[in-house]
Amino acid sequence: GSLFVFKQNEIDSITRENILKKKLKEINRNYFRRDRGYRNQTEFGIIYGTDLKRDNNDPYYYYYGSTNTDDFGLSLHTVNGYQIWPYLYVGAGVGIDRMISLKQTFSPFYVRLSSEFIKKKVTPYVFGDAGYSVMWKKKSDDYYSYENKGGYYVSCGGGLRIYTRSRASVVLSLAYKRNYSKTTWWYTTQSGESDYTYNIVRTYQRLVFNVGVTF
Repeated sequence: GSLFVFKQNEIDSITRENILKKKLKEINRNYFRRDRGYRNQTEFGIIYGTDLKRDNNDPYYYYYGSTNTDDFGLSLHTVNGYQIWPYLYVGAGVGIDRMISLKQTFSPFYVRLSSEFIKKKVTPYVFGDAGYSVMWKKKSDDYYSYENKGGYYVSCGGGLRIYTRSRASVVLSLAYKRNYSKTTWWYTTQSGESDYTYNIVRTYQRLVFNVGVTF
């Protein structure tokens, strides 16, 4: 290139540019963000909650088969919707919540509203879900029969959305979710008569840590 020659008395100061810092600033400025249009968000979550301790004298024990006070689980959800404007997203979601300790599985169907606060590469956001959760049927055996029903489903939480240069962005969130179920189970004797019929109404209140990706 060109050669520029300066006298020493013409130089005010000499500095060295921090290349790494410059690149980080460039990355923070250059990222893909969609303010309007279709958006999918898929999340994997770890569920945690506590329940009252049960013992062998509790008739519910035979159904749940657990005396744990801590309940862990896994969830996988996907939401499809539309970014109406930069601060409002509306979508419909479906997922699977598996309560490992209590051996119960739910499939929630819900509507989601979410909002972002600022326009930056790392953006905080909040969301709320409301819908109905279907409880999977537990397989009956020769002596025990089960009839499961789901119920209302709600969830709310917040987290961070990390935008990248591609269309995909990463989401991290912490949420509260509530599942409701009603189960009727009965014991059938060898003579074919039904006995020991119980109706079990249960509310699952859980915390969920989610990691996902959105397009």
